[in-house]
This record gives sequence, C-alpha cells and structure tokens, in this order.
Amino acid sequence: MQTLGTITIYHLSRRDGTALFVHPLTKPGSMLQQAEHTDLTGRYGREPRVESITMLRNELYRRIDHDVRDWSNERRFIPRFLIAAGLFLVAYLFMALVIRDPLPIVDEILIGLGVGVFGFIIAGRRFEQSGAASRRRVALRAKVDSVIFSEDPFVHEVESILHIVENLPETAGEFSPELTDQAAALRRAYPAQTVELQEHLRHMIATSPYKSLAKQLRAGSIRPSMREKIDHGTVVPAAVHVFSLLQQSA
Repeated sequence: MQTLGTITIYHLSRRDGTALFVHPLTKPGSMLQQAEHTDLTGRYGREPRVESITMLRNELYRRIDHDVRDWSNERRFIPRFLIAAGLFLVAYLFMALVIRDPLPIVDEILIGLGVGVFGFIIAGRRFEQSGAASRRRVALRAKVDSVIFSEDPFVHEVESILHIVENLPETAGEFSPELTDQAAALRRAYPAQTVELQEHLRHMIATSPYKSLAKQLRAGSIRPSMREKIDHGTVVPAAVHVFSLLQQSA
C-alpha cells in the first residue's frame, strides 16, 4: 500500500513524569483517513516509560476498533436495513396470521420491531467480523505496533516550555515576554516541527473534552466536572496554553 507521508507522534514528559502524547489521530475516522495511508513515527525528549507507550498503543487500538466498526456499519447499512425489514415482515405476518390474540396489530408491530432491531444489531456484528474489516483492523494494529520512538532535541525544547507553562495558573490568559521569546526561538530553530506540533495540538483541542476545556479556560472558570477530568489526567490545561503560545509566536 502506497503511503502519503509520515505522521509524528510526540511524547511530551510533564513535570510529574506522566506522558502527554500529541498526535492528530484523535477524531473519529482518523485512523482510516490518515493513519492507513501514512507512516507513523515517534519522537520524545525525556525517555518515555514502557507503561506510557503501552497506554498509547491501547488508546490507538480502541480508536482502530471504533473506526473500523463505523466504516463497516456505514458500508453495510443497506444490507442490514433490508435484513431487519425482512425479519420485521416475517415476524409481523407470523403473529398476525398464526397467533390469535385480543390485541390485533399492536403486539404484532411491537414484536416485529423487536425482531427487526435484534436482526439489525446481529447483522452489524457479523459484518464487523467480515474479512475486509478484519484485514483493515489487523493492518492498522500492525502499523501501530511498528512505531519506533527516538530522542529528538526539538521535543526537549518543547518539554522545557511545557514545564514552565504547567507552573502558570490554569486560566492564565497572557504569557511573559520571556516565554513568548522562547517559543519564537523554538519556531526559528525548528520551523517545520513547530508547525507540525501546532497542527497536532489544533486537532487535539478540536475534539472533546479538550474543546470544552479550551472554552472554560478562556472564560476563566473551570467547572467541577472538568476539574475531575484534569485531576485524572484525561485533559491537560497546559496543552491548550502551549498551543496558544505557539500561535502567538507565529
């Protein structure tokens, strides 16, 4: 299969040692639309922990399963619909003609709908295990397994900026001139990688729950539900601030 470039997955080590992975494979369908036609590679500053890489792979595996399932369901929607409609009709006629009951039509429709929905679900599961779906799932998992991470001085510089930003208030709206100059120097030294990282962060912030986090940070107030996500490491406010900082340095 011909590839159309390379997607870099950035591993950023936070101040507390936990990992922040930055990549564009976060939106629904991204594993099929992007990863299937590109090579994947990894870059890090501080050496990542084995469990962090395992966590990334599991996350991408889940995205693969979700995207392949959606692709299969969309591709086979009409056959599934016809199967469900046929089962509904058979169940309806059977109940109407064979079984006599005091509530005509009502129970026939309900039972027919139940049988039709059940058939729709079962057919979908069968299609998800089809040869085409299995081949795409295996190929994408193999691509994820083949990702090799290597040390990169650019990521070291980004991590130093990230650590400074993590010390700032979460709702900080402005950055010091020194920090802005550091981001500008990063862009001058590594222009292509800075643009790529900025675009990866843009993809991340455009998806839930980062999209909601960005709005709350701009409003200067973080809701309790979002606070819980922050405490669990599901979202990282510093990632939003690094993106804003890179934008300002452009």
